[in-house]
Amino acid sequence: MRRLITIFFLAAVVLAPAWCAAEVFLLESGGRIDGTLLNPEQNPREKFIVRIDGGATVTLQASQVVQILHAKPEEREYRRIRPNYPDTADGQWALAEWCLEQRLLEERQRHLQRILELEPDHAEARRALGYSRFDGQWMTQDEVMADRGYLRYQGRWRTRQEIELLERDRELETAQKEWYVKINRWHDWLATDRAGQARANLLAIDDPLAVRALTDRLADAPHPQARILFAQVLAKLDTSEARQALAQAAIDDPVEEVRLSCLDYLKPTQDPGIPAFFIGKLKHKDNRIVNRAGIALSYAGNASAIGPLIDALITSHTFKVGSQGGGNMSMSFPTGGTSGGGGIAMNSKPKVIRQQIRNQAVLEALVGLSGQNFSYDQRAWQYWHASQRRRVDVDTRRD
Repeated sequence: MRRLITIFFLAAVVLAPAWCAAEVFLLESGGRIDGTLLNPEQNPREKFIVRIDGGATVTLQASQVVQILHAKPEEREYRRIRPNYPDTADGQWALAEWCLEQRLLEERQRHLQRILELEPDHAEARRALGYSRFDGQWMTQDEVMADRGYLRYQGRWRTRQEIELLERDRELETAQKEWYVKINRWHDWLATDRAGQARANLLAIDDPLAVRALTDRLADAPHPQARILFAQVLAKLDTSEARQALAQAAIDDPVEEVRLSCLDYLKPTQDPGIPAFFIGKLKHKDNRIVNRAGIALSYAGNASAIGPLIDALITSHTFKVGSQGGGNMSMSFPTGGTSGGGGIAMNSKPKVIRQQIRNQAVLEALVGLSGQNFSYDQRAWQYWHASQRRRVDVDTRRD
């Protein structure tokens, strides 16, 4: 038995160079060497003796090699059969097809390129490499698109103008993200001994790219005074987006002081979009929002709001009334108005009712803008408004 083991060991040593797997040696210098390791048994490793293509031998110090990639079976077979194929267009094509069957795509690419060196008009190799005929010339899709003025960018063909716009958008997005980081940090400082520095930093902002981060903090900062500070910074920037953020907060913020502060900051603006925004809120299904819009329009002082305010003097809203949680009695009151009945339901199931609500804030805005007061008599308001418009038309024709 010992004799058989000895014979097997000697045979293995003799045959080792023939059956050792081919490897790729990645070098510390950044290069690579493909070959077959001839001294796999050395331990500890001092050097690598590698046989490369053509039979030459290279000796590498262990310190020169940073990684060894072991070849797959098909890669070893490729190294074995490659010398059997002649360096002709037909021979290289046959080897390229074999590589395709074995999914050795990089090796196949090299042989296809070699075919074009040997026979530039080889149609099969051209097509395999992605060439097509355009105006009698072989061209890749990249070459065709480049000839038409397109460039490959983020996986798609785009014009130079598109790329410039995308790059600009990317730069803007990066800058906006940087402002989010800064403004969130300064917001956190407001609750610390660095509050003074935070206020100074915020009030010094003069970059419109900070508007988006400021808008988010105006909407979600937990402390009302912090939200007022963010409103002040947005008003100083005075961009369309900043004004829209202030208008939204003037309607949505739960704290009246914040809403009125936003309206104060908006008062000097001549932006026609702001009154239009508030006029749109007069049709809101929530009666509280309708009245907040009335207050906002009284601040805006825009005569174009008179007609919509007349229509919003009395608005119709739905409420649920009836038994809640199994009780015997429930009461319901309208919200935000000055009149309109509530209700008491005895032993009834919840139901939805519609009520007409008089909107006090809308009336006050209407009186302030018109200098008239017909209370909640919408018809009287409409007659007066129509007469004012006729007078304006007559004066315009005279001019």
